[in-house]
Amino acid sequence: MTSVFEKKEKRAGNSCWFGNRTESNAPYTLILIRHGESEWNIANKFTGWHDCPLSLKGIEEVKKAGKILKAEGLRPDAAYTSMLKRAICTLHHVLEETDLLWIPVTKAWQLNERHYGGLTGLNKVKTAEKYGEEQVIAWRRSYDTPPPTVNTSSKYHPSNDTRYSNLTFPEEFTETLSTTLDRVRPYFEQNIIPDLKAGKTVILSAHGNSLRALVKYLDGIDEKTIPNLHIPTGVPLVYQLDEDMKVIPDDRAMAPVRGRYLGNQEEIKAMIAGVQGQTHVKSSVSIIKKIKARQIFDSRGNPTVEVDMTTDDGLFRASVPSGASTGAYEAYELRDGGSKYLGKGCLKAVGNVNDILGPIICGMDPTDQRGIDETMIKIDGTANKSKLGANAILGISLAASKAGAAARGLPLYAHYAELAGNNENKYTMPVPCFNVINGGSHAGNKLAFQEYFVIPTGAASFKEAMQIGCEVYHNLGKIIKAKFGGDATLIGDEGGFAPPCDNREGCELIVEAIEKAGYKGKCSIGLDVAASEFKVKGEDAYDLDFKYDGNKISGEALGELYESLATDYPIVTIEDPFDEDDWENWSKFTVKNGAEYQVVGDDLTVTNPKKIRRAIDEHACTALLLKVNQIGTITESIDAVKQSKQAGWGIMTSHRSGETEDTYIADLAVGLCTGQIKTGAPCRSERLAKYNQLLRIEEQLGAENVIFAGSEFRTTSWMG
Repeated sequence: MTSVFEKKEKRAGNSCWFGNRTESNAPYTLILIRHGESEWNIANKFTGWHDCPLSLKGIEEVKKAGKILKAEGLRPDAAYTSMLKRAICTLHHVLEETDLLWIPVTKAWQLNERHYGGLTGLNKVKTAEKYGEEQVIAWRRSYDTPPPTVNTSSKYHPSNDTRYSNLTFPEEFTETLSTTLDRVRPYFEQNIIPDLKAGKTVILSAHGNSLRALVKYLDGIDEKTIPNLHIPTGVPLVYQLDEDMKVIPDDRAMAPVRGRYLGNQEEIKAMIAGVQGQTHVKSSVSIIKKIKARQIFDSRGNPTVEVDMTTDDGLFRASVPSGASTGAYEAYELRDGGSKYLGKGCLKAVGNVNDILGPIICGMDPTDQRGIDETMIKIDGTANKSKLGANAILGISLAASKAGAAARGLPLYAHYAELAGNNENKYTMPVPCFNVINGGSHAGNKLAFQEYFVIPTGAASFKEAMQIGCEVYHNLGKIIKAKFGGDATLIGDEGGFAPPCDNREGCELIVEAIEKAGYKGKCSIGLDVAASEFKVKGEDAYDLDFKYDGNKISGEALGELYESLATDYPIVTIEDPFDEDDWENWSKFTVKNGAEYQVVGDDLTVTNPKKIRRAIDEHACTALLLKVNQIGTITESIDAVKQSKQAGWGIMTSHRSGETEDTYIADLAVGLCTGQIKTGAPCRSERLAKYNQLLRIEEQLGAENVIFAGSEFRTTSWMG
């Protein structure tokens, strides 16, 4: 078995003592607390010595623990913790809540979590599926079964972490609970017991396994019982010790522990059960028990469908977006017609969920996404879901994906990755395409082109891209106000400004805003032309002033306009440059320009594998705009993405103009490694909800576990 040795012997953490307190009589008080829930606890990953932060829930857990200690009158005199931030921050919050931030704190590597070796960073459920649940439980919970080792070439080997530069590690390193005890026990006896015998109340903030090792020692738990000991996060465990430092059993203890957990005992039991089930794999993870749909409203004030799905794991809610500029070949959105809501009511679709689809889907396993989606497609029986409505089918499909993620113990983005077969070691964060100038059907100005994007391709992370996008957006607002007056800064459906400019001036305004914000060279420009909106029926002509006086040009001339703009401005992507049926001009333009900049199919391809196949064969475009409601299910959307990626295409995940607060497309963009996402300007809460979710995902994963797509957005690490 491997072990760790200090290069230089010394007693770690000699704490100074304030005051003249003499040694007190027993009992002596020792408070143990496992760190609050961490970001990797949420992701259900083996963490070990990896330094990840507390989650927001974890912070609340430990603040609550501090309040409980204060209410119990427990005031530590000395504090110990590990070298890992989740334990350090836990201790800080607890001491802050007890007004004891001033007491001495000692940090020691000996109190670190056990090192999981080659399991570090892996999802526990996925690992159990690969190696078998029994094997993984042995690695994770047994006393002396070592998990696979990690060598010095890995970032997870502790020799590559400067905080352990005074230690020597074996080239192949891992730990068991036994070897963890070999470092925890001597440290406790040499450093903490003297403080206890000096009459100090000691608090120790550490980790599940370093605390399991210590509890085994304190409570004399045998090697057969210790695998079944589970310590919950953020719950104080209080021991009273006698003169010989032996535990005085508490009659309120939960066996085999003889100390007392503080807090609601039923809640603590549930938390312990949650720790126990982290590697559990069931053949049928969960069952759909109830499906309930209702009519709600989207960001344009139009009715849409929301679906609640109840499973063994709880309630999962999804809402369906709706487009203003919709392709003729999109899946059918079922509306009520009549006078209510100008015919846009969705009660028929709601009824189809509650009365037809829901009763059939209930009883299915939410992890069987394909089975659920194919069942609904079969029930509908039409090519475009016109019988029951794509909005009815999609509501259930989205809710099922969320329920399936919960049943698998995975974040939603990880569940989408698993459904698609994306097994990349690192997730790709998409570059955001901020729609900052609106025209076309999204605004009342004369501008024919529907959207102009600012794309921070030069950013180093999604977080930095958000900063750049926001600063450019606000500078653009000032420029537009100065040139056109305050009315021009009124926003469109997706949060962009709608100035009275022409197609070239839109690019000029964005370039000026980029330079004024100080990001010249870090931003590119994109266009969503939505040319189907101004195609002249029956003619090879497009009307660039279709909302007012008219200004017709040929398809060839329109292509030349794009080429001219791309020559003069840093344009990297053009979406829907021609009408959805103008295949000839699409192909001519893409063959000529597709290598220079991305040509995106939206109305042309409508996230439909049949349309995508034709576009691939005719070289009509080089990227897919992914809109889940165009096709109507998660499964078909994943199939469309994989088909497009295998053809070498880029993928741009997209919102719709009629959005809700649902953030699933953020997780979809990460899970499917799309590399790019457009979900409006950094304005309007239904748009920012998606961007904010991406910020959370990037933070949760950690910089070392993500790739930011940046300028490489067209070809990502996973290509189907």
